[in-house]
Amino acid sequence: MAKAEIGTAKYISKQLKARGLQKLRYYCQVCKKQCRDDNGFQSHIKSPSHLKRIGQVTKEDIEEYTKRFEYDFLKLLKMTHGEKKIEANKFYNEYIQDKDHIHMNATKFTSLTKFIQYLSKKGEIKVHGIGDIDAETQPTHITISFIDKSYDNVLRKEKLLQSERGQKGEEEIKQLLIRKQMEDGSVSDTANDEPKHGIADWNDTPAPENNELTPVKGKFSLVIQKPTKHKVSKKKKCRAVSAFK
Repeated sequence: MAKAEIGTAKYISKQLKARGLQKLRYYCQVCKKQCRDDNGFQSHIKSPSHLKRIGQVTKEDIEEYTKRFEYDFLKLLKMTHGEKKIEANKFYNEYIQDKDHIHMNATKFTSLTKFIQYLSKKGEIKVHGIGDIDAETQPTHITISFIDKSYDNVLRKEKLLQSERGQKGEEEIKQLLIRKQMEDGSVSDTANDEPKHGIADWNDTPAPENNELTPVKGKFSLVIQKPTKHKVSKKKKCRAVSAFK
């Protein structure tokens, strides 16, 4: 098929289509060629140039693509979202915005679900909401977050944990003091409520039911003493002494 001449409407149309993002499954990582549809991709993989390059690809090359794909994926996840949660498929769409990224079809992973499962077992990311991931799990149902293993992040988490423990210890001490004060207050209240025996209490005691007077046997003597007379001293007359004698 003859190529469109430069400047023609067909050429411009092809250039505009090539600028946009195409389907990932129609991209050849080895040849670094993007095909617009399935027909173009099938034609490309049967071309002599593609078959020649595929014949030169080794297992080491596939491992290198896999390492670069994993490194770029985790790097972007750390830079853009940190340890925040995000849907796996949504983040993958952010990752493929770069047209020069390593495509998954050039790696040993055949699906995004298997790649997420691999990263989770390796301890690079944390999967939320799902206990076990299988091949049938849809990426849209998977929420992931990056696990930061850097020294600074571990040290920061340790300090936060220590501060939380200190705050919990202070709260426990405050609660113990409050309980002790409440217990001491209840003991003092019970002590004040205990009856105190005094004159008023004896007077308030009820008299016996039998009000009859019982005679007392014996001799009684009545002695009347005379009142003692106190001598009244006579008042002395005060004489004034004249100063003119």
